[in-house]
Amino acid sequence: MTRTAQPTPIPRQTHVRRPRIAVGTDGTAWGDAALDWALRHAATQSASVDVFAAQASDDQAIARRLAAYRWLFTTVTVSPDSPVNTLLHASNDHDTLVLGYRGRRHGPFGLGRSVLPIVTESQCDTVVVRGETRAVQGEHRWITAAVGGTHDEAVIRRAVQFAVRTRSKLRLIHAVPLPGTHTVLTATEPADILEHAHDLVREIAPDLTPSLRLVRSHPHEAVRASDRSDLLVLGPGNRPGKLSVITSTALHMAPCPVLVVKPF
Repeated sequence: MTRTAQPTPIPRQTHVRRPRIAVGTDGTAWGDAALDWALRHAATQSASVDVFAAQASDDQAIARRLAAYRWLFTTVTVSPDSPVNTLLHASNDHDTLVLGYRGRRHGPFGLGRSVLPIVTESQCDTVVVRGETRAVQGEHRWITAAVGGTHDEAVIRRAVQFAVRTRSKLRLIHAVPLPGTHTVLTATEPADILEHAHDLVREIAPDLTPSLRLVRSHPHEAVRASDRSDLLVLGPGNRPGKLSVITSTALHMAPCPVLVVKPF
């Protein structure tokens, strides 16, 4: 009996979705820092970068920065619309939105007037680039995640992703209210919250051993525990349309860039 050779099946090529990062820049020092941050982190995951530039931006400065990452897929759009409208629209079809913590217009505490509205209403994760120079440039090699809220799983997953991509260590912090405060206490023991977070990290990335830190303070004061970090990751809070006190405090005072997770 003669056997007929069967044709070798051609493996199907699966389409791998490229992560998309949107970044707003306005030609100020923090606008430039936001663009640098977005490009550097896009390179760790081969993400595309869509730059939304204000009309006052320096086109040549943007071009020089993009040239340093010429292997990335990038676009530049100059929008006459307000930064809030432009970036919120961009958040609908991007994975991460990046902006500087202040631009040409900022309030009495230094935070740009557009930042809180954008972070509150964004439809994707938002990174607000701020803090001291070494943190902005990612030199500490520590990622800090604030746990103890409703969105802990999403916060931990994002923090682990950044730690793995940047080959950084991971710190988990949880703030315990001081005795006598009016903070509503939960039935969960603080140690259990950190232990659960630790277990989730090991489940996601078995080779990553997080550092655990219990902070005895008002929750919003735990922002100080993110010193010597390159990124502070936290959730938006439990009330839709309103950021929590700790998240708002981090945007105003954190010594490093802040990633506010958009839970789904």
